[in-house]
This record gives sequence, structure tokens and C-alpha cells, in this order.
Amino acid sequence: MEIIGVKKVKGGKLLKVLVIEEGGVIKEAKISGDFFVHPEEAIDEIEACLKGADMSRVREVLRDFAKRRTVRTVGFTLDDITEVIEGRGKFA
Repeated sequence: MEIIGVKKVKGGKLLKVLVIEEGGVIKEAKISGDFFVHPEEAIDEIEACLKGADMSRVREVLRDFAKRRTVRTVGFTLDDITEVIEGRGKFA
């Protein structure tokens, strides 16, 4: 199943997350929007860490990622990604 969630986060930035889910497991994730991430390749790393994750463990997976990797986000937080995936964003 393809899920596309969109959230306008605090400060007015837009976060869009595309997840392809099968049997409760994320097969693919794509994160986009009008935000900044440093280092730039961190967004690819976040997407990669979500791949294979159980949909019910998204918050835990992202928190584990944050413990292993120093990433600076401007315009969103990792919790915002969780909220969009868990369905608290608007669906496109």
C-alpha cells in the first residue's frame, strides 16, 4: 500500500513522506519538502533506516538513528516524520 502524508510543521515548513508498506513493514520511504538537513546525505540515511522497519516501530527506529548519527534538521524534526507516517499528517 502506498501512503503519502503531508504536514505543515511549526514555522510553516512543509514535510511530505511517501511510504510503501506491505504487511505492516516499510518497503520504501521517500522524504521531501521545503526544509534543510545537514549533512545533506542524512535524508537518504533516514529513508534507508526506515526501509524494513515495522510501521509500529517508526518512532523507535528514528530515535535509534538519532543516537547513532548527528543530524541537524531545520524546518522539521524526526518526530514530525513519525507523526506523518503514523497518519497524523494530511493524506495526499
